[in-house]
Amino acid sequence: MKNILLSFVVIFFVFSYPTQAQTEDKINFTLAEAQKYALENSYSVKGTDYDLQVARKKVWETIADGLPQVDFSIDYNNNLKIPKFFLEQEGESVAISMGSKYSSTAAISVNQKIFDGSYIIGTMAASVYVQLSKDQKEKTEIEIKDAVAQAYYTVLVAEDNYKTVKENLSINENLLNETKAYWENGFREELDVDQIKLNLNRNKTQLSDAKRAISTSLTVLKYTMGMDIEKTIELSNSLEKLVDPIRSTTPEVSSYDFSSHIDYRILETQLKSQKLLIRNEQAQYLPTISAFYNYGKNTSTDFRNVFKSEVPWFKSSVLGLRLSMPIFSAGKRRSKVKQQRIEYMKIENNMASTEQNLKKDLSLSFSNLLNAQETYENNLEAVNIAKRIYDKTIIKFNEGISTSTELSENEKQYLDAHSNYINSTLALLNTKIAFDKALGKL
Repeated sequence: MKNILLSFVVIFFVFSYPTQAQTEDKINFTLAEAQKYALENSYSVKGTDYDLQVARKKVWETIADGLPQVDFSIDYNNNLKIPKFFLEQEGESVAISMGSKYSSTAAISVNQKIFDGSYIIGTMAASVYVQLSKDQKEKTEIEIKDAVAQAYYTVLVAEDNYKTVKENLSINENLLNETKAYWENGFREELDVDQIKLNLNRNKTQLSDAKRAISTSLTVLKYTMGMDIEKTIELSNSLEKLVDPIRSTTPEVSSYDFSSHIDYRILETQLKSQKLLIRNEQAQYLPTISAFYNYGKNTSTDFRNVFKSEVPWFKSSVLGLRLSMPIFSAGKRRSKVKQQRIEYMKIENNMASTEQNLKKDLSLSFSNLLNAQETYENNLEAVNIAKRIYDKTIIKFNEGISTSTELSENEKQYLDAHSNYINSTLALLNTKIAFDKALGKL
């Protein structure tokens, strides 16, 4: 008896512990929580965040270029073959070695820019570069929120479809059992049994497809969020909770300002950057002035160890200014300025095109949303009607008034209507996201 009880305890823990662990590891997400998680963990957002960090480091790199630059150098030379020179001695040329076997030089130099037009423009461009990285990061975050929402909706739709197919499968299983019983007692034809079996097999295939759709859509959602694919998640929002606010709200576009849209703001930042590039090329016409100071020591000796106390080291130092003035480049500098001005005009053209494109996207998304709302309401009513017809047909079939063929047709009609309803639900949610994105409010 003790052994039997012990076996039951072992079996209980073996089978119950993994279930508890799996429940503890399961994470629930609302749509807002899924989007927030993605903004912190998405691979795309992390990539733009690294770009922003690099841009901020670039600012200091540019500033540091105008601060004092200090360099130290040292060299040690082993003169394997000392050069010889000819000297005239008593009317005769004599080759004499000039130099020592070993030599060394140590020097420190300090350079400081005093005036450099490119440096001034560069410090201004660095902050614009940071702003451009911020804009790109914001755009990526918007795209990620959009992608997460669409993936989230797809999972909910797949789960709703699975639930409907499963319920219908259960109905057909009960119908098959009842029809078999009637047939065995001579109250039904074998044709009715076979027809219900066909319906049941179709339901089983649909259920398998629906289950795979849930698994696939969850995988896509987790990847989009930047989550480990192996983790288990559940969605807290229901389709009704997400759809009802859209159904009860009439979309408006009266307060739209295209200049606040991220796509337009990115081009504005690019335009500022391009202005600075033009000024940078113009700055190449200006002189550059810098100051420098060099201090060093050198020695030349036949001792291998040049740091011996008896080896003399000779000091040298110099302080000076350096002026560099561009004079003639055969039109190269002027050509570069013109190129940058043409690039400026291209960005202006892109801004005009983007402005019209944003207005077009808003107009289309507004129309699509209105159409999606109307389609959803029609399909919702259609699926409810088809469900009532199907339910009444089941009752009539059980009473022997309706045929199995009519039952099969009405079941297919209901499932088709439900499929249209599911598709219109997904379309409604996605068009609302597209409308908010076009408004610049995502």
